Order: sequence, then structure tokens, then C-alpha cells
Amino acid sequence: MFKFILYISKVSEQCDDRQMTNILVTSRSNNARNAVTGMLVRSDSAFLQYIEGSEETIDKLFWTIERDKRHHSVKTITDGLIEDRVFFDWEMGFANEANLQPLQWKWQLDKISMFSLADNASDCLDFVKAFLATPDLAHNLPAT
Repeated sequence: MFKFILYISKVSEQCDDRQMTNILVTSRSNNARNAVTGMLVRSDSAFLQYIEGSEETIDKLFWTIERDKRHHSVKTITDGLIEDRVFFDWEMGFANEANLQPLQWKWQLDKISMFSLADNASDCLDFVKAFLATPDLAHNLPAT
């Protein structure tokens, strides 16, 4: 069994592409070492992240995430136990607004924010899982 957490938070300060790249490189290294997989979606004002791994590891990681000063207003959308990983070999997939374009028609992201989407846990999980159709995002970095 694996534990997963899907959460949303507000970006605290302007996080440029260089800072975002550093976050991703460090996270991927740590996640590989700790057998954590997942996906991070970034809009101008929000982080939406799905993480999965052993229950103990995810609990410790989320404790750290909640205290990270690069964001605030961390809200758990849903969490639980699953039999199999969703993001099997994605140490930390990444999508930003440029990657959201193909999904805008389905999720009407031009009309709603990720915070509105987060009000429905099932829709939010489906949204995050939709990125599995784009395997390049498993190792994506912001354009620098």
C-alpha cells in the first residue's frame, strides 16, 4: 500500500524559472532517494501537487511541505491509501501554464482557477492524472 496526498497552496513570492528549476532538481533527487513519486502543477499564484510513497515517508514529507516558506495556505484536497502508484516512475513531474493549454478546453481553466477546481477532489485528481498522457512532463523543467 502507498499513501497519497493531493494539496493546493498559494505561492508566497514570485518564483522565477531558475528557482523553480532548483526546486525540481532538488525534489527529484530527494524523491528518488526516498521512493516518492508525483506531479507538481504551477500557475502564477498556486502550486497543485500530488505525492505518493510509503505512509511514513509521505507524512514526513508533507510535514516539511506545510512549513516551506515558498508557499502558504496549504490545503489538503484529498489523501488516502492506494494499492498501486499513479505516477509510477515520475520522481516529480512538472507542468506550468504553458503545459496547461491542451487541458484548458476540458477543465475550462480560462474561466476557473485551480483553487476552484480544488473544491472537487475527484475532478482535481482527474486533472492531475491527465498529465500522465504527456510523459515528457515527467522530467520537464521551466524554460530558462
